[in-house]
Amino acid sequence: MPQMIVLIPIKDIMLDREKILVIQRDDLLLVLNDQYHLNHYADHIVQAQAQRLSGVDPYLTNQLSQTIEQLIQVLSDSKKYLKVRKFNALQKWLGIDIEYGAGQIEYYKKLEFLLAKANQLSQKLQIEIEKSRKRIEEIHLYRDEMAHYISAAESFLNEYPKFVKDIHPLDNFSERLSKKIMSLMTLQANNDIAITQMQLSEQIAFTLLDRFNEAQQILIPAWQYYVKQSHQSVSKTDLEKLDHTRQDLISTLKKSLEKIT
Repeated sequence: MPQMIVLIPIKDIMLDREKILVIQRDDLLLVLNDQYHLNHYADHIVQAQAQRLSGVDPYLTNQLSQTIEQLIQVLSDSKKYLKVRKFNALQKWLGIDIEYGAGQIEYYKKLEFLLAKANQLSQKLQIEIEKSRKRIEEIHLYRDEMAHYISAAESFLNEYPKFVKDIHPLDNFSERLSKKIMSLMTLQANNDIAITQMQLSEQIAFTLLDRFNEAQQILIPAWQYYVKQSHQSVSKTDLEKLDHTRQDLISTLKKSLEKIT
């Protein structure tokens, strides 16, 4: 399971002094007499994070969990449809054997449909998890950059009066920059909440996918094998194996839903 990445508070991120000086030289000097540049200070970081604040699609996770629930129900009904039955002449004459066989065919079709659907959804979910993980990694880099931009602005706020002569009494640059810093800090705090939610959604999806993959790769093939065996042999041992693998499969599928429901 992917580990939750603990978010270091912005104020505690290790800073590179050279980066801060570059930001002050290339960005903050421009905003002194330019309201437009101040309004858009650190905009590229804000936009970059916003573009990546999209986690695993919960609709896709719910679709897979609902399909698994349907699989559990179908597997629970398997004894009704897959029991090996012998028909006497009268029953055959009445067509009961044909009706029973048709019911088995429909059962298999429904089961295969659900397995194929679950497989398709699991593949899509795997891709979603990988994309989400990559976006989270990229957002962490932008958090680091945001920390530098906020720190650069804070230090510039204290230092700029030292090298700017004849500051006009009505100049409100200090107030405007302070508001910008507060705005960036608030925005980052909100983004951090969204990042945490992204990680939680990713963990839920990963748990569901991991348990389903176990069933898909091991337990479903085993159950299908014993279904085939039970039609070739009606020994008590084979029937017990069939029931045992069915119960294992149902149990594993139910566990996959534990953190979803």
